[in-house]
Amino acid sequence: MIGYFNGYVLFPLLEKLKKREILTKLDKLRAYEELTIEQQMKAQKESLHKLLTYCNKHIPFYKNLFQENNFQIDKVLDDIKYLHELPILTKKDIKTHYEQMKKKSEWLFTRKTGGSTGQSVYFYYDRSGLDWTAAINLYALEMAGKKRHHRDIHISSELGLEKPPWKSKIQDTIKLFSQNRKRLMITSFTDKNLKEMYSTLKSYKPYLLQGHPSSVYAIAEYIAKEKLSLRKLCDVFEPSGEMLTDKIVNSIERNLGCKVVNRYGNAEFGVIAHSKPTDSYNKLKVFNSAFYVEDCDQSNLIITNLANYGFPLLRYDTGDVGTVKTESNGTYIYDIQGRIHDTVEINNEDFATHYIMDYLDHRVKHIREFQIILTNSTPSPVLAIVPEKENDEERISKLIKERWNDGLNLKFIKHDELKLVGWRQKFRHVIDQRD
Repeated sequence: MIGYFNGYVLFPLLEKLKKREILTKLDKLRAYEELTIEQQMKAQKESLHKLLTYCNKHIPFYKNLFQENNFQIDKVLDDIKYLHELPILTKKDIKTHYEQMKKKSEWLFTRKTGGSTGQSVYFYYDRSGLDWTAAINLYALEMAGKKRHHRDIHISSELGLEKPPWKSKIQDTIKLFSQNRKRLMITSFTDKNLKEMYSTLKSYKPYLLQGHPSSVYAIAEYIAKEKLSLRKLCDVFEPSGEMLTDKIVNSIERNLGCKVVNRYGNAEFGVIAHSKPTDSYNKLKVFNSAFYVEDCDQSNLIITNLANYGFPLLRYDTGDVGTVKTESNGTYIYDIQGRIHDTVEINNEDFATHYIMDYLDHRVKHIREFQIILTNSTPSPVLAIVPEKENDEERISKLIKERWNDGLNLKFIKHDELKLVGWRQKFRHVIDQRD
């Protein structure tokens, strides 16, 4: 009963108090999916045309870009692929021109990319764009079978941050109640930590478990290693921020007794695509009402956000690789390659790189980028840090040593000293140079 109250009374009440418009946008998403594919494509072109018209009037970067390329906005109403006449937008472009790309008329909400597909960059949402991302997230959860009264657990990293002010803590607690959500904090993959997570899952029995696949895979393998009795610990697992593999999916489904679904998203856009329950995890349906994702064959995903006027991104190169196909019932992304997170042993404990990333971003702060190098010459991993500010090495070193006193060899470098790997010269947070 409390779950129904939280989801259908408390959540709308908080939305109203915070002057958000999430549920109305959720209704629009549902209505869009009820349209015929022809009606959906027409609506998508009209949304793009509206955004381009706005950019031409209010966003200096795009106004100049349209003029330089003799771009005729009305032509997208005939063929959406006319948008391809514009050059592809990169993170480097954004770092150079972000002041000319912002909406000027209201307060913007800041977001930062994690850097797993290149250098970290700051992006911005207006309030409407933020509400759209929240609505899409709710719709994605519905695709996973989760209703607002269902309980879920979200795995987060325990970073040792200072306790928030009591007011913020109360607000966060109420927000979690309204979502019927519980946070499961993780520090490392020790047997003690994994046992605690297993016990929490067993007692709480969430419908949905959400978090980094590397963390849940560690729980699954712990269950198998300890030969614990197999039972349904949740109905559905949905990943966040990492790439799934057959090995990970099979282990989680077997040992947690659940269905694994998949989603694709990033800090720049929020959730972009989600798998349908009847499809394989590596086939994801794009939310065409909010995004235009260009067709491609195992190449970089180029995406346009149709819903965020605060910081419009036209033909943005995400840095991820996949195949995109426009089919008879929508647009689908297949076989996404990107955001692969590794596990690193520090002082005989295994840490996922997303944990290290969260610690550096939220506890240490002011780090532009990092990379971990494994070599034969040093017994401990080398943590290479690119600081945002000069003369900040002492402070950064102190905070890192508070967490990992002697398990890392700290090294400060410039951004161009970061190493790239693979035939695409892709950035990875862990570089293994051992024989």
